[in-house]
Amino acid sequence: MPASSDERLWVGTSEQLAEGGYLRKDVEYAGEPISVVVFRYKSKCLAYRNLCVHMPRELDCERNTVFDATGKYLRCSMHGIVYDPMTGVSVSSICNGERLTPIGIMEDEQGVWITDRRVKPLALA
Repeated sequence: MPASSDERLWVGTSEQLAEGGYLRKDVEYAGEPISVVVFRYKSKCLAYRNLCVHMPRELDCERNTVFDATGKYLRCSMHGIVYDPMTGVSVSSICNGERLTPIGIMEDEQGVWITDRRVKPLALA
């Protein structure tokens, strides 16, 4: 059963999330402000906390992308740590086996939504 609208957080329309593209969403995660990357890979929408496992840097901190040049892997733009997009598991030798934090997501006829109960709208200052 889909989450009700008060239990999910709008990301964008399906058209805004092209294959190999991504959207950033600033949210509150377990009480902490963070960024989430939402992307489409092999026609599936996926989301992870935008934080490399190697060092606390956002995946897109130096480039406006989260994919490597081949489009097959997620890649931290600062240190080049590479991840399997479907699982979030690092395939780089430095952090092999470590995993990005997955964020629950769904797509319906209205668009793409974060459904992870740990995620809340970012409180306005």
